[in-house]
Amino acid sequence: MILTLALLFALQTQAPAQGSALIQDEPLSVPAIVYPADAKKARIQGSVQLQINVDATGHVTEVHALGGPIPLRQAAIDAYSQATYRPILVKGRPAPAIITTSVNFTLQELPPDTDQLVDVQFKPLQANCQELSRQHSPDALPACRKALDMASHFSPGFELEAHATAYNDVVLLLTADGKKSKDLPEAGVLADQAIDLITPVAHTARDVAHTPAVAVAYITRCEVRSLAGDLKGAAADCAMAEETLTTILHDYPENERAGNYRVQLRETLQLHAVIADRDHHPFEARKLRNRADTI
Repeated sequence: MILTLALLFALQTQAPAQGSALIQDEPLSVPAIVYPADAKKARIQGSVQLQINVDATGHVTEVHALGGPIPLRQAAIDAYSQATYRPILVKGRPAPAIITTSVNFTLQELPPDTDQLVDVQFKPLQANCQELSRQHSPDALPACRKALDMASHFSPGFELEAHATAYNDVVLLLTADGKKSKDLPEAGVLADQAIDLITPVAHTARDVAHTPAVAVAYITRCEVRSLAGDLKGAAADCAMAEETLTTILHDYPENERAGNYRVQLRETLQLHAVIADRDHHPFEARKLRNRADTI
């Protein structure tokens, strides 16, 4: 059976810190908690224990995870950071409070959700697109458009790498004739849409979320901008893809797909070097090629 989620909430209490009262009530409204897509896909479930600091007005000031599965903690923290509680009076005056809440993430056997139904249809379409592309078949572009259209039905954040790759598959076919391609403007639009796809995950504390989807999206736009003559924009996109792939390889050197990421990085560096040469930066191009040769 395909798995989806059900969220259960239980409120526990602990002794308040000095100067803090104890709130017995639950939030005025149950926080909306989103089950993390990666955790859901990996079938991770369990209970996350939170410590919630509330000010005298009943608004949450801080939330800390005390325990529970790491992939689920941030979702619980984000949700309860928006909670509001009834203010409590201590000796007739509003007082701050501390509570602990247990958030249970539970996967139950239910009918397939929308994303899983889309995925079942999308995967064979993408496989057909890529096989026809390898064969240089005239049916490749319609097949890849069909796969991209199906990918558009995914929820935001679900199967990002596959969705970004679907954009790349179509763009590569549209730009097969290089600068002379009459489809270059459409390819540019699709390349921008690929960036829009990954933008929600591309702004973290490290500025860029280092995921394969981000790398694919920036490689796609780098290729299109290079063909369109936007050399500075292309170089910037290549650099973003290189940073992303380098970080993935550094953080996950034993990943089963590390070989694929190294190939992507080498080819992106080589493309970046061509762009640097065209933009009259031979020294930079030489450095990029030397780096590509070491990968």
